[in-house]
Amino acid sequence: MRSVPTFSLAVTLALTASLSAPLLGAQTAALPAPASSAAPASAPDARPAPPGANEPLDPGEGRAVALKLADDLVSSFVYHDQADAYAAMLRKNAAAGRYDKGTRGDLAKLMTDDLMAVHKDGHLHVMLAPPPGQAGRHGDGGPPAGFPPLIQSAKTIAPGIGYIRLTAFMGTGEEVAGVRKWLAENRNDKVLIFDLRNHHGGGVDEQDVIFSYIFGKKTPLVKMAVSKDVYDKRGSPIDPGPTLVFQEEGDKMVATHSAIPAAATPLRHAKVYLLVSNKTASAAEHFALALKSTGRATLIGEATAGANHFGGGQPLNEHFAVWMPVGRTYDIRTGQDWEGTGIAPDIAVDPKQALIVALEKAGLSHHEAARLDAREVPAEPVHADNVPSR
Repeated sequence: MRSVPTFSLAVTLALTASLSAPLLGAQTAALPAPASSAAPASAPDARPAPPGANEPLDPGEGRAVALKLADDLVSSFVYHDQADAYAAMLRKNAAAGRYDKGTRGDLAKLMTDDLMAVHKDGHLHVMLAPPPGQAGRHGDGGPPAGFPPLIQSAKTIAPGIGYIRLTAFMGTGEEVAGVRKWLAENRNDKVLIFDLRNHHGGGVDEQDVIFSYIFGKKTPLVKMAVSKDVYDKRGSPIDPGPTLVFQEEGDKMVATHSAIPAAATPLRHAKVYLLVSNKTASAAEHFALALKSTGRATLIGEATAGANHFGGGQPLNEHFAVWMPVGRTYDIRTGQDWEGTGIAPDIAVDPKQALIVALEKAGLSHHEAARLDAREVPAEPVHADNVPSR
């Protein structure tokens, strides 16, 4: 899997899948408590506590984890000033004994809460390291057991209208093939609807397949920057390739992510709608910015999660890990990213109504759009009352 931004709204998915696999923004780790949602039509967003959450800390373990985390933040976090502030807080709290008691699950939550009290970040969090042999259910870095299907729905939802609802961009062979199959089967459609309202993030493999169908010429989409120091010491958290080309810019290594067209199909001229919510996170926001900044899609829903900084999982000891943000993705024209604010939709509506609006824009009556919407039930809520990055 080519790593890139992955989620992390709740920020939890990919890490559990693999501590060594950096993601764009979707990133996954030990799953945090789900955010509540007002969407009654969606399935409940609940997952069991990760293994080891109820085990008591060993003597001195919490303090050691805090000090290791402080050092790692100073050496790797995307912004040096924020890293110094995080580290100072952790060292002060460790010296005061704040991390000496409780369970491992308690410590992961407490440290994450303390980090967010200093400065919110849509990806940074402490998590429990998955036990050996209990990573993803896919050998190629897929999601943890119990995670929703990566492709929840892929169909021709109405004549000439293709619809796909995705949970994450995990780069598994099965998911990439499924996306490619859906695009091929809908190659003559006039409208494509991408539903990323409860998307956790991930990488760029699926994105590159999609871009190859809907762009008619090579098109720069976004830039991704990481410090040259981190790049030289640890390598790139994002695998370079034909669509991701790095070059040195001052003290940064900067990759330009570009769309590279495949064989021409009518989809190059299709109208594209992207459904978003405040649970559209990380790599899904990368996808949203790429389509919005190039004018290739109309975004419908609400502002996205605001989880920008990409990176990956790093072990702190045998029981704990941190999802470490090491770089940022930004608009090529403005230099701005979406950390903490999200990406604004072009058409602002209740995200629970976004598919209806897209279908109406595609030419369907309200009655028919509502009928089709009722048949598409997302695997998780499409709105969160609380968003970690804000």
